[in-house]
Amino acid sequence: MKKETSIYNHIYNKVYIYNKVKSMAAKAVLFTFWCICFILSSSLLASCDADNSISTRYPCQFIFRTIYHPGSSIETALQGAGTYTMISAKKVNGAWNVYSTLNDGKNHTETIVLSTAKENYANYSYLGAGNDLKDATKNGFILGTTNFNGYVAWDRQCLNCILQYGGTNYPLEWTGNRQSVICNKCKRVYSLENGTITSGGQGKEDKMLMQYRVTYTGIGSVLTVGN
Repeated sequence: MKKETSIYNHIYNKVYIYNKVKSMAAKAVLFTFWCICFILSSSLLASCDADNSISTRYPCQFIFRTIYHPGSSIETALQGAGTYTMISAKKVNGAWNVYSTLNDGKNHTETIVLSTAKENYANYSYLGAGNDLKDATKNGFILGTTNFNGYVAWDRQCLNCILQYGGTNYPLEWTGNRQSVICNKCKRVYSLENGTITSGGQGKEDKMLMQYRVTYTGIGSVLTVGN
């Protein structure tokens, strides 16, 4: 009788341990499954947020082969946090001229002539909202490197004035320590770090700067800005 009881207990213990291990394994698999789902959903939401931040109100298509223009002010703006440049373009004598003005306080605009066939095939007519036909340097976008958010490109125009007054000729200018820009029409001041209004806001309906997508992998690579 004792022997039968011992065998029974032995079998019972084995079955109990098996079921316990099976239950723990199932919980581990379920936990792993939920972790994967959470990571995927978080990544998807982050991707959607990034896409939603890119303005499509005005077309922006810019490509710049930095390998042909080493040491340009455009590439300088991508090498250090807090460095930005205002970029615009105009066709002169059959070749596109790209204008770049750094926020270094020197107020110097570099003219970069795109003289190669590989560069001149592109159309630089669409660089955001600006359409000043007299002064192309008032158009385009602001490109640079933030302290915490990597590379950014902001439209040069004040969207709030565009919406309030119509037209697209409200160029932003450097102000303060040149980490911000100001609209001389409405006096709003925008941070270049995140595009938000830091001074002169007029209400909850205010809009931040229009943002464009930046692709750049380092010195000598191809830079693209667009939407």
